[in-house]
Amino acid sequence: MKISTEVLIPASLSNVWSALIDFPRYRSWHPIVEIKGPASEGAEVEYFYRSNADAPRGMSMTAKIITLQPTRELCMEFGVRGFAVIEERYVLLREGTQVRVIHSANVRGILPRLAGGLFRKRLTSKFQITLDWLARHLTAKQTPKSGRKA
Repeated sequence: MKISTEVLIPASLSNVWSALIDFPRYRSWHPIVEIKGPASEGAEVEYFYRSNADAPRGMSMTAKIITLQPTRELCMEFGVRGFAVIEERYVLLREGTQVRVIHSANVRGILPRLAGGLFRKRLTSKFQITLDWLARHLTAKQTPKSGRKA
């Protein structure tokens, strides 16, 4: 199952990229995910996910950074083989003085097949909210323009 969301952010490419790979400060804009470890291709990092920003507990797993192309793309893979493996990707595209951020995932395993539409709807919503948080973080006085959802 593949999903994709996007947002156009009036910020520099370097500022958007810096926020995506600044793992120690990730939670300042992404309140449901924490990442600990080096931001380098091939690295394994600790990926901690909670269902919402106020949840006292969550789930921790090891993620592998499979692609890290500065100011262009960050891709991590994590999950439980056979059940649900998620390849989460951020792609940055400069559009004039703005940056289009595409946040997508390819989810494999039994969970997306069994939960299908409901799982897709919830994950797509979480991905769009994540991009909106990133846009607000980078443009304190401006409102993000949500892109299309697929």
